[in-house]
Amino acid sequence: MKAIQKEQTLEELIKQEAEEKNKEEEARMRKLIEAEKQKKACVLKAIKEKELENQLEEKRKEIKQTIYAIKQEAAAQVLMKRNNLKKVLNQINQKAALKRNQLRQELLNVKMSIAQELGKAYKTGDINKCVDSLSSEVKRINYCVSSFPEDFINLNYCRKTEEFCQFCCGTEFGDMLSNDKDKCIEKVCPNKDK
Repeated sequence: MKAIQKEQTLEELIKQEAEEKNKEEEARMRKLIEAEKQKKACVLKAIKEKELENQLEEKRKEIKQTIYAIKQEAAAQVLMKRNNLKKVLNQINQKAALKRNQLRQELLNVKMSIAQELGKAYKTGDINKCVDSLSSEVKRINYCVSSFPEDFINLNYCRKTEEFCQFCCGTEFGDMLSNDKDKCIEKVCPNKDK
């Protein structure tokens, strides 16, 4: 009986030992599973981080390309605006040059008219021209044409006036030489009283 009891105790011990062994193996396996789960979580975390890093890198590249495109566009616009500004400045300068030329021409015309007026005012003519022109109608017309080649009004007046003698003396002697003009009228004009 003792042998049976011993056998049963031994069986119980072997069972317990087998159960403890199985439990230990199960605990070890659970630890391994838990360690692998942690590894898996780390791997997934690393993959996720790498994906985020790749996305950030893609974003950086995209931003760089966008910035480059904006710079290129801005440079092109600046260049276009500079060219337009050059064209506008050229047009302004051309208009200003044309205006300056017009003003120079106007100044020259004013100077020439001053010179002409001074020339007329100080003109010292020839009494003999008036004497000769009074001698015939043809000589009178020739005198008028040669004296007023560009002044149609004075040319007509010269041809048709009854006071040709005074007109001729006034033409031959300028306003600043009124004494010479009066002398011409006295010597040449037959109707001095008029």
